[in-house]
Amino acid sequence: MKRHFILMFLLLITKVSFSQERLFSVGYGKTFVSGDSSTLNLTVDVNRIPGLPEKAGGYYFLNEVIADTTRWRYYLKPMVDVNIGTGVSSAPNNIGIGLPFGFAYDFQNRKKIGLLSAYFEVSPEFVADKEFKNNLYFLTFSSYLKFEPLTRGKFMLNTSIGLSNSNGERFQQSLGANKYGRITVPVYLKMSFWNGMYKGEQFKRISWTNSFRFNHVYNDDRTITPSYNYTFFSSRLDFNITPKIAINITYFNGHEEPLFKKSHSLTFGISFSR
Repeated sequence: MKRHFILMFLLLITKVSFSQERLFSVGYGKTFVSGDSSTLNLTVDVNRIPGLPEKAGGYYFLNEVIADTTRWRYYLKPMVDVNIGTGVSSAPNNIGIGLPFGFAYDFQNRKKIGLLSAYFEVSPEFVADKEFKNNLYFLTFSSYLKFEPLTRGKFMLNTSIGLSNSNGERFQQSLGANKYGRITVPVYLKMSFWNGMYKGEQFKRISWTNSFRFNHVYNDDRTITPSYNYTFFSSRLDFNITPKIAINITYFNGHEEPLFKKSHSLTFGISFSR
């Protein structure tokens, strides 16, 4: 049932995600954690980057201004994140879905240096390992600031920092169910540059996406998370051959849900988008 639910949700979201970057990627990886020397990795991203919802960019299912006289708007931004590798340490090896709903406020740009926005959202989320044997269900409340500097079109930059609180339940095949709670501080930075043209369509040839998460797990089974604090960092460099095809390099380092196993790897691959 869980597998069918994930597949149905994935097909629904990819159908409406017309402008999503890095929709599908397959690659060959090398891990630096003992036990997995080389691996094959599959990644599917819909409004996600590894380790952090892709709030700065991507496709909004709903993104509307509340009134013409206000800078407040509301949005609905589904997300799917699938990272599956043949080795347990080559990638986060998780499957995550969520449905963030929130409100955003765009501050007035008096100095014309860029757009600063504040976001407040709530999101039901589900994270499982690739075999669906271990999973997390939780509700996340988040707030963050996003800044987009004004550019002349040759260089694009998105950066955000926030704070979120998640509470729910973990199910572990060998241990059963237990309560789960964490506080997360995410930092996100994305840069795109080098204009290209393909069949009359302009695009950025280079994209560099970085995310860092500090997780404080204050409620969990301590046989699973013996430490209270975990970090996770990912960095991805895409060279876009066309607007829809790219060669990429991805680096993972840290601990990621649902099991917070150590991940440290470098993956080379090819990605496709719509």
